[in-house]
Amino acid sequence: MADEVVFLDEAAAEHLGGRVRSLTSRARFWLPHQAGRLLAEEAAWRAMTIGARELDTRLPGHRITLSRVLEPSAKLEELAAGGPLQEDLARDVRPELRRLSRWALRRGGFDKVDELLAVSDRLRGIFGSRQREDAAAAALRAHVALVRGEDREAEVPELARAVLAEADLALAEDDLKETSELGAIALGLLFHQQLHTARERTPLVEDPDTFLAPLRRSEVGRLLASGGAAPLGPESLLETTEGEDAAGIAKSEDTLTPPAADLAPVMVPAAEDRAATGDPSRLRVSVLPGVYAHHAAPLLAALAQEEDVELTTVRPATVSFRGMMIDAPILQYRLEHALGRVPTVGLQVTREDYDAVTGADVVVADWADKGAVWTSTVVPEGTRMVVRVHSVDVLSAPAQLVDWSRVDDIIFVADHIRDLFVRLLGERVSHARLHVVTNIVPPENFPDPLLPDASRTLGVVGWAQVVKDPCFALEVLALLRQYDERWRLRLIGSDFGAHHAAAAVDYARAFRERALQEDLVDQVDYTGFTRELPRHLRHVGFVLSTSLREGCPIGTLEGTAAGAFPVVRDWPAFAGLGAARRLFPGRCVVTTPDEAAALIRSLAEEEDRRRAVVEVREAMSEQFSDAGTKDRLLDIILARPGD
Repeated sequence: MADEVVFLDEAAAEHLGGRVRSLTSRARFWLPHQAGRLLAEEAAWRAMTIGARELDTRLPGHRITLSRVLEPSAKLEELAAGGPLQEDLARDVRPELRRLSRWALRRGGFDKVDELLAVSDRLRGIFGSRQREDAAAAALRAHVALVRGEDREAEVPELARAVLAEADLALAEDDLKETSELGAIALGLLFHQQLHTARERTPLVEDPDTFLAPLRRSEVGRLLASGGAAPLGPESLLETTEGEDAAGIAKSEDTLTPPAADLAPVMVPAAEDRAATGDPSRLRVSVLPGVYAHHAAPLLAALAQEEDVELTTVRPATVSFRGMMIDAPILQYRLEHALGRVPTVGLQVTREDYDAVTGADVVVADWADKGAVWTSTVVPEGTRMVVRVHSVDVLSAPAQLVDWSRVDDIIFVADHIRDLFVRLLGERVSHARLHVVTNIVPPENFPDPLLPDASRTLGVVGWAQVVKDPCFALEVLALLRQYDERWRLRLIGSDFGAHHAAAAVDYARAFRERALQEDLVDQVDYTGFTRELPRHLRHVGFVLSTSLREGCPIGTLEGTAAGAFPVVRDWPAFAGLGAARRLFPGRCVVTTPDEAAALIRSLAEEEDRRRAVVEVREAMSEQFSDAGTKDRLLDIILARPGD
């Protein structure tokens, strides 16, 4: 029996209306002047529903065209302006819209998130509240609000708790895909960059126990914190159909697709068994340079010089390993591993990279990033795993996903990073050996003396990020020029790049406006990207660290090694940890531009500055010696059983 009867012309309505009504009492009747709107509305609802469902099946691939949802939604908005919509034509696709919203969020499409959630709101008005979708939508909106510069910090723990509660329900139903979709939203919010990595303060330092309580108390968090899962074998190297994996990456010829019958755990031989297949006198070391690979260059160079080391560099190159944000596939992969299962999602790791890790005697992950997450799931029993932790990785989500039970040694670039890390990870790392070794900065890399203009030149290395706060350096320069107009500032490194966060865009604009003011416009030199750091540092007599937070600032150490006096801000985000004063002599540390300018003026005479630099270098002799940096790293990494 028909539900809707549409008359397309007046004659049909006049002659057949009564007869049709007598045959179907429950149907609704539409006259010709109403037919166009009804058919347009039905087509829009149908197109939006089909679009949402089909796009959802493709996630998280790249062939996603949100216009398939947003264009029919816009048509419905247009129709709604002329009268109430026929709500019985709608279908509840809020779960699909939520997953599409998270996909758009991950790719910086914040306006698209707004539009998708607006569609979800319309469906909520039709179908009523659904706790899962309401919690996820609130968390997604908070994420976007933080990007746009709104202060939502106080709401974040409760928003994350509500989403994790839904993730736990999905976990109880053994729906790990849904668990991971929701968990990725919660982790993305808890470890949002605008809350931790580019601010003068972070709740992860001020009150981590309260802030992380939602994660720690959730079943998802407990599962991630559990250890002891067996290492994954080559069956974890999965392909998917249509040339895309779970991260939307083209398949590699070297990736394995095991038959369904073979999807049983494969035990990886222990290191002592594998040693029989190679030269036992050479230690096989595989290093993952990590998400910020240039930091690993000195370590790789040192290992390459060791005759008894067979060195392999492992660089997983797919989007699964880029950045510090957590996507649903890697979270699902890690949850399945923690449950002792063969992962049903692939991270598109090549067989060569897998063999390099599982065939090594020692595996080193530089940064607690997604590469370290993957490595901790496959490193065999008997193989030592070492992770080096810097700064941003402590404040990011991947550190929560690493299976720390598989890690033997953790190296920190500074004492305050170790202290914060232990506070955040707690018992998960109580078994590991902890070491503090600062970055390798050999003074012999800077053999040439400073040039005459260095006596009145300030320098900042790697300056164009909010976290580096170069506006602080501009104010120091302005204060110095009030007494001596010869002072200049040299900014070494690339300029600001494009950024989607409102705070970053506003900061870059504020920097340019200040740098172009009359008192500074001709006094700042920009080098742009350079591979000739020693040449530029010859012009710098005072190297500034103006950052909001730092682990072990390589640029400042390099400037000091080249002969400049370090003027180090008491990094606000880590000031409560005594960070700067534990790494640099107290006389180098300042809190305001006025203090910095006063310190620099007190050392403005060439001889005074040179003498002060010698004293600082003596006080920091360990940081500038092979024995204190390179040799210690090698001793930790190359230690044999029983050492």
